[in-house]
Amino acid sequence: MKPGDIISHPEMCMCEGRMLQHGMNFRVAPDHSVILMSRRPGAPYNDRVADNGSTLIYEGHDIPRLRGIGDPKRFDQPRNTPTGRLTPNGKFESAAVAFKAGKAPELVRVYEKIKDGIWTYNGVFQLVDAWQEQSGGRNVFKFRLVLTNQGIG
Repeated sequence: MKPGDIISHPEMCMCEGRMLQHGMNFRVAPDHSVILMSRRPGAPYNDRVADNGSTLIYEGHDIPRLRGIGDPKRFDQPRNTPTGRLTPNGKFESAAVAFKAGKAPELVRVYEKIKDGIWTYNGVFQLVDAWQEQSGGRNVFKFRLVLTNQGIG
């Protein structure tokens, strides 16, 4: 598979060896993570592309809709679960911090939703930065990913 290829959701899941239902999938294999993004109108997160497609700014994910949580967009995006474990936001943030401390970058395969059930493969990116910023009166995570010249192994 090469960047720009159009695939179905089942093909994407077969390629990754698992059912992909969440946008942030940390270490789906020992050598990479997976991010599912969308820039379609009405997309739940503010993902964007910069530098002619070579840089992605990916927004972290909200708290799950649990009992008593009517609108997750009213709450800060979490780093940890209520039991203290890292959420996907926390796992990706930790990988970005490790990279900035001199560790090898986390490699991330990125797929973008075109329409229901149809995706495009955007390539392999390196996770190089993470931060929090204010958006709509709450703190959200942002992740910077930079395109590599690697294909799918």
